[in-house]
Amino acid sequence: DNNWQFLIPVLIKDDNQSLNEQLFNSPLTKKEKLIGYVIVTSSKAKLKTIGKGILFTISAIASIISLLLLFALHQIIKRLTQPLYAISDTMRKTERGEGVSQICSNGPQEVNHIAEAYNRMSRALAERDEALRKQNIHLERQAIHDHLTGLINRTGFEQALSLVIEECKTLDAHHILCYMDLDKFKIVNDSCGHNSGDELLQNVSEIFTQHIRKDSDTLARVGGDEFALILRSCSIEKAQTIGEAICRQVENYRFNCDGRTYSIGVSIGITQLDENTVNLHDVVSRADSACYIAKEKGRGQVYVIQPGDENLQNLSGETQIASQIISHLQNNKFQLYCQLIKSLKNRDKTTYQYEILLRMTDKNGKNIAPDKFISSAERYDLMTRIDCWVISQTLQKLSANAHVLDSIDTVAININASSINDEHFFSFIENEFKLSRIKPQLICFELTETTTLSNARKANDFIQKIHALGSRVSLDDFVSNSSSFSHIKNMKIDYLKIHGDFFKDISSNSVNHVMARSINEIAHILGIETIAEHIEDNASLKEVAAMGIDHAQGYIIGKPVPLNEILSQAEKN
Repeated sequence: DNNWQFLIPVLIKDDNQSLNEQLFNSPLTKKEKLIGYVIVTSSKAKLKTIGKGILFTISAIASIISLLLLFALHQIIKRLTQPLYAISDTMRKTERGEGVSQICSNGPQEVNHIAEAYNRMSRALAERDEALRKQNIHLERQAIHDHLTGLINRTGFEQALSLVIEECKTLDAHHILCYMDLDKFKIVNDSCGHNSGDELLQNVSEIFTQHIRKDSDTLARVGGDEFALILRSCSIEKAQTIGEAICRQVENYRFNCDGRTYSIGVSIGITQLDENTVNLHDVVSRADSACYIAKEKGRGQVYVIQPGDENLQNLSGETQIASQIISHLQNNKFQLYCQLIKSLKNRDKTTYQYEILLRMTDKNGKNIAPDKFISSAERYDLMTRIDCWVISQTLQKLSANAHVLDSIDTVAININASSINDEHFFSFIENEFKLSRIKPQLICFELTETTTLSNARKANDFIQKIHALGSRVSLDDFVSNSSSFSHIKNMKIDYLKIHGDFFKDISSNSVNHVMARSINEIAHILGIETIAEHIEDNASLKEVAAMGIDHAQGYIIGKPVPLNEILSQAEKN
């Protein structure tokens, strides 16, 4: 282990023979003689020392090279991963909702691509967030503001009203709520179109704005032509003064459209908000009721509602009737009556004309006066539903008794103004005719003169469609004035029902006699048949027949009876 030993043989050879280099490999000859060995010993200590030195040097060099390689690798990895760490850190900040910054794209090409892609995405997200922020602000404003007038809408108004009601309870504050409804707005809207109606609403809104304190009061548009005003820390007397000033200014305002000038008005209901105010619904209902009472008292005025107000109690009765109307519609509890219309010129006529009348009873079975439940229905927008029910039920009953239709010439059905304004109403009539298979020629639709005057354009459109369908049209409650005749001259009316007031004392009142005769003559010139309403005695009937009126209707002709009775009698006959 510690030495090397070399063994060399010593030989005696021939004089002439050279030393064989392959000494150990060549066998001895006979002439050669082995005389001994030479042993050479060499120590390994120095060699080991040298080896150890070489190994240490190599190890040192390897360590240095390894350290250098590790350092170089660390720098390379750091250069590669630092942008990735930056991207990761920015993503975490973005996730937490912190400000998003751009990433420096210094690094390898692949990492640069990632950084640039992230930066593009970050910019796109920032732009999107900004757009969404602006859109949200816009939507939040739209959610509580009316897009036409710029005033707050019903949602914003209810939020503001809830706050002042809470102030009344907690801070013992006193505020005022005004409910305002425009008068005759529909005339402008129907005559001039919705664009002109929108312009009128904008102008009226500016008038209202002139009378409020912008830093404390709240003005809102809560419906089509309805507005609400909250006057903070205001007395009833001051509120009434403000309301009357608004009424005067709106009354003096003139709206010009297509060469015509229109005047409008506003009815205002006022109620106080104090510690006794219960909730939002009750106070709005009270102010709305006060506004309705102002309309009932002549429009264009202010009505302040007080606790225990008798008018409010009457109005509560209307609310109860409206509830009963809805129940009657849902359960088919209304009753159809009809009244005979007699021909005065063709007394041998074998077919009959009838007008459909509606009857309503209360929970005790007592009749509710038609003007009372119709008034409630008009207030709570139920007339179109009633008209649809009457049309549907009438056609169904006639269809179920088709074998008696030959004895019926005409069945007249009254139509309310709100139904004419309903864009789906005529389609409903068409569909009901198809379902019942009743000929449209059998039906005459009655419109009041007031309806056609206040909704001239829509009334004319409706009449044209009814005539195209095959049905007839009657103008009810007609009174004589120049505008009335000018109005109907361009309308294709089949029947003109002269108002019953002319016939109450037709025998003794020469003025009524002359007016009724004049209406009849003008109607005949226009090719319209006439009907005298409310003929109650034989004397009036003779006068009506003598002046040439075509038909008569009243208790002397026939009292209203259930439609089912008429149909069953016709079947027996």
